[in-house]
Amino acid sequence: MGNSEAFGDQKEFEVIQYFKFPGYYSSKGGVQKQELVRKQIMVQKTRQELLHNTRIAYFKIVWLEKKSKLLEARSQKSEKLVNIMESGFQSGEISKPVYDRARILNINLRNELEQILTNIEVQKDLLQQMNGDLQVGNISFTYPYHWDLLDLDSVLVMARNQNADLRMARAFVEENELNVKLEKMSSLPELQAGYTSQAFLNQKLKGIHAGVTIPLWQNKNQVKQAKLETEWSQVSAQQVESIVRSEIITLYNNLETTFKNYLELKEILGEEQVSENSLDLLQAGQISFPEYLMEIQFIFDSQNKYLEIEKRYFDLMSELILKTAV
Repeated sequence: MGNSEAFGDQKEFEVIQYFKFPGYYSSKGGVQKQELVRKQIMVQKTRQELLHNTRIAYFKIVWLEKKSKLLEARSQKSEKLVNIMESGFQSGEISKPVYDRARILNINLRNELEQILTNIEVQKDLLQQMNGDLQVGNISFTYPYHWDLLDLDSVLVMARNQNADLRMARAFVEENELNVKLEKMSSLPELQAGYTSQAFLNQKLKGIHAGVTIPLWQNKNQVKQAKLETEWSQVSAQQVESIVRSEIITLYNNLETTFKNYLELKEILGEEQVSENSLDLLQAGQISFPEYLMEIQFIFDSQNKYLEIEKRYFDLMSELILKTAV
């Protein structure tokens, strides 16, 4: 019992260290590790998206250059057509409107070619910026014809193991599962150890401090919340897997259809243009000028369609790589 008449200075000094059970620290380290794993996957996903966007920009240049060569060849034939029409007009065999139409056609083709050449330079500048401002002017732009379309089962296995969205969803599940363990460890008593010193009325007391802190009831609610978050992340991961699988199958079916059309047109057109003797037939008077225009427009449209399908095939292949790459 203390004496109320006694008074004086009192000094206290205490150093206390709190300790959790060893499993708490391993669980906390596991949660932090999974957070790092998710961030690394996000970085990889961003890198793959940048590569995909760069490939798309590169393929656009390939397509434009092929289209420019197609237009250049057609423009050369248009020059010959103008010369033929001019000779016919001067000899009175061709009317002025027909001659003017041939000239307008030639002018339009030249303008379209100039626009495409300008667009190529713009796209090269864009690609150079995407490439860290490294020069791309001397690159030979061609499609990666070595790309092979694997069977659907192999693609789905690759996506299941390597798709960034799926990997992040699984990592989030593991992180929440470890968080449940962490919350359980947090609900266990906390150990205390330390040194204490007291000085009062010329009396000094020194000793070792030891104790136990028992968490309150609200820690149980935190464990329940962690379990609910784990269940939610598991359901979310299943939804992500279902969405990714559906996207892969849809993309693969589009690729198969595009590839089939690509091969069919390639067999007819390919790198070698369809034989065009329409100009000779026109000059020989075997077909009319309107028939000639219809014929060359059909050929040109077919060749353009082939180039568009070819580009679409490689764009889709790049997207498939994006969804299945690490």
